[in-house]
Amino acid sequence: MKQFCVDFNTDLDDVPLAAIRGDVENTGNGQLAGRVLIPCERTIPESSRFSLIHQGRGTMLDHLLVSRSLLAFYKGTEIHNELLHDESVAFAGDVKFPESDHAPVVAEFEVPDLYSKRR
Repeated sequence: MKQFCVDFNTDLDDVPLAAIRGDVENTGNGQLAGRVLIPCERTIPESSRFSLIHQGRGTMLDHLLVSRSLLAFYKGTEIHNELLHDESVAFAGDVKFPESDHAPVVAEFEVPDLYSKRR
């Protein structure tokens, strides 16, 4: 199974991420529906769906996208944003907050062990 990660630092509907997702509404090509990438954060309640705080407002800039075939093994997503600080100018600073100002986004999958089934 091929895997890769890319950091766009963009909203879900911004052009770079929309192009990568390939939603049929944007491509106009229903034959590509099987290649559309699904954002895992959609299973998180909107009130908790943020990975960065800027000027007191949470925004989702970090996304995990999965194929439809991998979605079959999807169990859930967590955004560990409990301790995020506001990264805007008034609160920014590596001295006071040396950790990342983006929350980790973690998705869980349960993929069957295909190797043991071949034996």
